[in-house]
Amino acid sequence: MTTGAVENADAIVQTLLRAGVEVAASLPDSWLTAVIERVEAEPRIRHLRVTREDEAVGICAGVALGGKRGIVICQNAGLLLSANALAGYALHHQLPVVLLVAYRGTEEDTFPYQKYKGVVTEPLLRGMGLPYRVLDHAGALDRIEGAFRDADLAQRPVVVLLRRAALLDPPRSA
Repeated sequence: MTTGAVENADAIVQTLLRAGVEVAASLPDSWLTAVIERVEAEPRIRHLRVTREDEAVGICAGVALGGKRGIVICQNAGLLLSANALAGYALHHQLPVVLLVAYRGTEEDTFPYQKYKGVVTEPLLRGMGLPYRVLDHAGALDRIEGAFRDADLAQRPVVVLLRRAALLDPPRSA
């Protein structure tokens, strides 16, 4: 694991704590390994490993119904899989669910089998009317906290798409 990945994961977990996250539901992805390990190690966040991303959306929707904050952590393949759960649990019922998503299939992703995900992710989010933001580098990680404010204000899911550099590259110096 790179130093950048560890530093960025620590920054993400600190941001989640500032945002009041108490529950995280995740599925693994190689770009998210450090984040998931840091979430797992954080005693103030209850971490649940799930077998499908739509389960994570359902869990975090339930957390929102209970007046608490949760976060779904997955890659964009899981986001695509979760479209029905997002529309049903969260969008239809106006629940502020935040998803932290590894944005696979973009130009910095070297695996050909990931490419379709980069093509369809943003059009799907626009088609569903879901607000989203793309974080290109680790210096933008503090914007994750704003996603929770946006979700609360809009009473709907908000997606944070994390490009490779935001997860794995060392933070930019000022």
